[in-house]
Amino acid sequence: MSVKPHILLLALCLTLLSACAKPSHEQVQNWYEQGKDLRAQGEPAEAMAVFLQAAHSGTDDELLLGRVWSNMANICRQANDHALAYHVYSLSADHFTASKDDLAYAYALNNMAWEQAAMAHKDSAWMLINRALQAYPLYPLTDKIIETRAAACLFVQEYDSVLFYSTPPANDYLLMLRAQAYSYLQINDSATYYAKMLLPRTDNPFYLDDIYYILTHNDSGADAETIRDLSSERSDVQKTIEMRHGKLMQAVQLLRDELGERPADWRLLLEIILLSLVSIAVACAGIVTVRERRKLLYDRRENEQTRKEEFKQNIRLLLEADDLRKELRWNDYNAFVHQTDKLFRGLATTLGQQGLSEQDIRICVLVLIGLPSKQIAEMLPCSQKSIGKLKDVTARKLGVSGGQLHKKLQDIVCEW
Repeated sequence: MSVKPHILLLALCLTLLSACAKPSHEQVQNWYEQGKDLRAQGEPAEAMAVFLQAAHSGTDDELLLGRVWSNMANICRQANDHALAYHVYSLSADHFTASKDDLAYAYALNNMAWEQAAMAHKDSAWMLINRALQAYPLYPLTDKIIETRAAACLFVQEYDSVLFYSTPPANDYLLMLRAQAYSYLQINDSATYYAKMLLPRTDNPFYLDDIYYILTHNDSGADAETIRDLSSERSDVQKTIEMRHGKLMQAVQLLRDELGERPADWRLLLEIILLSLVSIAVACAGIVTVRERRKLLYDRRENEQTRKEEFKQNIRLLLEADDLRKELRWNDYNAFVHQTDKLFRGLATTLGQQGLSEQDIRICVLVLIGLPSKQIAEMLPCSQKSIGKLKDVTARKLGVSGGQLHKKLQDIVCEW
């Protein structure tokens, strides 16, 4: 059966009209940016409406769509609707997978893990964390993974593990988790110490609420004026939170109306089934008791403390030596590597395996010891002007900035 020419022409016209009606990529990008601006201005409902417009635009930019859904999930998280946030983060993960952006996909998995942690599903959170690390096992994701692990332990009341994952507290979030863990463990002096440390650094309303609780329910030694000011600030913040929560709920309702009352999530169902099977297998094989896990954690801390003390002692002895250059045998590189490994647990060999040059390794050892740039220049020898540049280049090879090089080297030594 042949098709009449005028019917083909009509179909072609309809196709062209449909293509013309489809928003351009620039328009969708503008909607995305507008949604972010509205979120920043404290208008989550208006932001959600714009994000939904972008999500259903029909654009082929999978990376942009992933970011759109991720922003909508962030709004759900702020509204404490963790089940919906988990579902929407999973939608963003699908788009990031299609875009072949491993880092964005890994971040989405980590966000899904955090939502599972907030619902006290620690094992599911751990499963997602492992998938995220498989997708992108490098910085900066690893820092966010530590936060998620610490939060997961807090939500299931494993406070000793919270302290383990928040050592040292690299940001305000880990500082707050550490203060809360000490408070729940009734180690009041430590809880107060970290709460007071966080107080001048944050205006986060949720942090202020927890800080107020710690300082007023422990024998904190905080002066009455500090408590009074914090109480007044907390009262003002509470009103803001209540107002913001109403707007957040409007935004969440917009999303629910779009997705349905309760979106079916086959991923969550599958993970629950897998988790049940794993739990049965673990129960049959036998699991370690809470006391044994705590003892293991305690022993690990003791060993880590011992390694740190040995490390400090080696540096002390080296700096007190009559001839540091002779002690490290700078003229003979093989002897230098042997002496460095003897003092610092295989540091030179480890750095060499990571692709650092001989000069890089010499700089790392001197930075680790704590020598100033002038003395490093004399030891190498090298001009003092170029030492800063050499430090930055060496640090980049280890995946950190120049200012973080010393800490990175300490971590390498103390991991052995």
